[in-house]
Amino acid sequence: MTTANRSGRSALANYRDPIILITFCILGAILGLVLGDKASFLKPIGQIFLNLLFCLIVPLIFFSIAGSIAATKDTGKVGKMIGYTLIIFVLTATISGGLILLVTHFTGVPTSFTAPAAAATQAAAKPVTIADQIVNTLTVGDLPLLISRFHVLPLIILTIFFGICVSLIGEPAKPVVEWMNAMSLVCYKMVAILMKAAPIGLGAYFADLTGTYGIDLLKTYGSAMVVFYTVVFVYFFVFLGFYAWLAAGTWGVKNYFRVILAPALTALGTRSSAATIPLQMEACDKLGVPRDISSVVVSMGATCHMDGACIAVVYSEVLATTLFGHPLAGFDFILALFLGVAASVATSSVPGGGAAGETMIVSVFHLPESAFPILLMVIELFDPGCTLLNSCGDTVVSMLITRIFHGKNWYKKNLNGDAAGKEALTYEN
Repeated sequence: MTTANRSGRSALANYRDPIILITFCILGAILGLVLGDKASFLKPIGQIFLNLLFCLIVPLIFFSIAGSIAATKDTGKVGKMIGYTLIIFVLTATISGGLILLVTHFTGVPTSFTAPAAAATQAAAKPVTIADQIVNTLTVGDLPLLISRFHVLPLIILTIFFGICVSLIGEPAKPVVEWMNAMSLVCYKMVAILMKAAPIGLGAYFADLTGTYGIDLLKTYGSAMVVFYTVVFVYFFVFLGFYAWLAAGTWGVKNYFRVILAPALTALGTRSSAATIPLQMEACDKLGVPRDISSVVVSMGATCHMDGACIAVVYSEVLATTLFGHPLAGFDFILALFLGVAASVATSSVPGGGAAGETMIVSVFHLPESAFPILLMVIELFDPGCTLLNSCGDTVVSMLITRIFHGKNWYKKNLNGDAAGKEALTYEN
């Protein structure tokens, strides 16, 4: 009983910050409904918070991603394993993003209101070709344009290139790596301090939003959660089950779901992929995945395997563009999927990366700033489901990597010897 109570308090503590944030947003929404247009006097408070957050996006992305890449020096089998792992991470994220796009294409977006077209910053200028759109989305023509929250995707691309070049230089560039890592810590601390004010800032902004758009805005959140969590559980049971079948046939499906319950519940209770790492490692041991594989894949997956985040980001794109009068069409679907994968993988290792991802959406689709707090609220509501898929997907990818390196009958072998302990599952015909 004592252990259960302690676990309950621990789970509640992990949800404390989002509960406070959501509570303030709800209070702000209620205040907006009561005051109506008069709630606009609170908007400057929210705008100050957003402006401070916007100013941190560029240094946060640059120092975090470039520093991580520059410090990487993997070679040989580990390098090959990492290569295969990253390919599978990107493929599964693409599939998850494609699934939510397909669902929203056939079911539509359950929105209860649409922002006035004048609120959007999408310019009705001369037609732009697909080639021009690709160039303008991925690159800028001058360095000052790159150091802007309006061009986050080009920033990430150049940041990755910079990090790779620093890594290739090696020892002479070590001071640069140390400096970037130190600056990353500074950025993390600034974001952590700023986010203490998030309940007040976003609460004030939501008061203005609901004062403008009314109760229909709140109805949209409820409808969005129903669609999102339906897709999450379909992906968990159908798609992760399919990946387990690819790795080890029906044995893989049966035993994957047999061992994944503890990591799944931990993911939902903690909202932290990192917190599930020990349980995932234990699950991999039981499945017979070699520890030299599970240790690499699960650790990498905690920071850059984000199927759930990809679903959330892509759905946020569809929702926001529809709300602000710019529904996806044609090339936008490809761009949305690419952006979903990029935002979920490239920014996932960055504390505050969710804010970076939402900034990318606002920037690439030319949405007004009022879309940003709406997207942040959506991501908070989606976070438990995201963590569930993000973490549980790492175990099944470990199974797939084991099949690549040890053949289709890997689960019939005792690859860990006696290291996995008595609870290791054995193959049965």
